[in-house]
Amino acid sequence: MAGLTAVTCNSWSLRGLKLAGLSALLALAACQSSGLGIEGNKLEAQNTAPVLAPNPAGEVFGQGQVRIALLIPKSAPGNGATVANEIRNGALLAMQDFGKSTIQIVIKDTAGQAASAQSAANEAVLEGATAILGPVFSSNVSAASAVTLPAGRTMFAYSTDTNVARRGVYLLSFIPQDDTARAITYSISQGKRSILAFLPNNAEGAIRENVLRQVAGSNGANVQVIKYDRSGPSIEAAVKQSATLVETVDSIYIPEGGEIPNVIIQTARRFGIKTVGKTIIGSGTWESVKISDPQLDGAIYPGRDTSNFESFATRYQTAYGSKPSVWAALGYDSVTLATDLTQRLGPVEGFKAQNVENSRGFAGINGIFRLRENGTAERGLAIYQVRNGAAQVISPAPTSFSRNAS
Repeated sequence: MAGLTAVTCNSWSLRGLKLAGLSALLALAACQSSGLGIEGNKLEAQNTAPVLAPNPAGEVFGQGQVRIALLIPKSAPGNGATVANEIRNGALLAMQDFGKSTIQIVIKDTAGQAASAQSAANEAVLEGATAILGPVFSSNVSAASAVTLPAGRTMFAYSTDTNVARRGVYLLSFIPQDDTARAITYSISQGKRSILAFLPNNAEGAIRENVLRQVAGSNGANVQVIKYDRSGPSIEAAVKQSATLVETVDSIYIPEGGEIPNVIIQTARRFGIKTVGKTIIGSGTWESVKISDPQLDGAIYPGRDTSNFESFATRYQTAYGSKPSVWAALGYDSVTLATDLTQRLGPVEGFKAQNVENSRGFAGINGIFRLRENGTAERGLAIYQVRNGAAQVISPAPTSFSRNAS
């Protein structure tokens, strides 16, 4: 399995790293810190190292002289704690690979609360953290970044809400904008010219609609949109509304995951609405969809590059007794990214914007990605097709980026 690699200072190509039995990948070079300071709206690099306070609060792993704080919702209700545990476990696997003597991770519980996230971020800064990984929820990111930005600490968060992203607050997550653009661009390249979209009546649905209309409009394709609330009666009403529209399109876009794609298609057939011959287009959230349903055979959707993830997943399951999701991989890649920047460039130079935003990007176990000036991550996505209940790659993810970021 390949770990995350990055562009060297004198190269414009992604540098491949070979691991022998997942041995130590990276070593940190110096015990100095840098981040992005704030002067009005101008970000400035800081060139002084933080002082490491003894006995930092939280779970501590590693004995390195560079401290990285990991802010996750360990005690949050619902799915939050599950997500936190996966991120933590993925991060600790990265620690094993890179050598505990080169970096120190301090894990702090945000409980999924904005006030707690801000307090944890402040604590991390006072304890001498060079960079901050997390938090997860958008309100937590916003609250924590109010501390980290003025303190000159770069944050690599896990939220998908692009409203909280900015220079110095980078989101490592997969965002709906890129996801939608990849799926629709590919569909149009295959001759699709008329798309009916079933979109949730929420912020994500609005984001996807905007990108859908932009991509389709610039390529001469037509778009019709039907919105629904996340309830059985609302979805049923939306499907009924689509009866005459389905006949006029060649594609049906259903980006939500879980049971919704199956329910929409099943409801359409129950009402005698023929979807046979229409290309069903999904999204990256289709990792949670029951694609074994014969009604979804032939559907396509964008997704992360799993060529390196599978071996990671096997190792994760051996270590923790459960299958990992994308969250565990994000935990792994975030630790790798922070370590790599420090190892190659030193913690003073490594976290400066021009290095974090390297246009050639980085290669992790979720595929290649690069961080934009606006704080979002552009990721190399594959296109999958459902064939006989299984997902098969029909358009591979790119293995490198062009020089200019999108």
